[in-house]
Amino acid sequence: MFKHIAFPLAALAVLSCSPAPSSKAPEAPPVVALTSPTTVQAPVAFARVTSPLTVTGISRGWYFEGSFPAKLVAADGTVLAEAPAQAQGDWMTSAPVPFIATLMFTVTHDTPANIVLEQDMPREGQEPERVTVPVVLVAR
Repeated sequence: MFKHIAFPLAALAVLSCSPAPSSKAPEAPPVVALTSPTTVQAPVAFARVTSPLTVTGISRGWYFEGSFPAKLVAADGTVLAEAPAQAQGDWMTSAPVPFIATLMFTVTHDTPANIVLEQDMPREGQEPERVTVPVVLVAR
């Protein structure tokens, strides 16, 4: 008879130690707070990249009509590619908005370069803010 009571008592003991199921809804993800107006998510600094190069990130306050300039600049200052970084959401907000830019380039050997994102419409009397990400362009 002891066998018939021991198993249910052990199961009850285990269940009483388990946490109670939560009836709370899962928390919403935190709102992204940028310490700078623009953050590049990809590519990371010093990445080896091929063409077409897709640049993604989040920006706040840099959009004029939904875009801002993105350039690929060689170490000697030559602009190798240029395209608009396009907002991927409602850009008429002070909240951070995702962006994407696609830069097409051609190189014959590995080439150090910088992705340069520049504020399109700076405040009067201010220099445009820039974000620079060093990369290595890889020939295909």
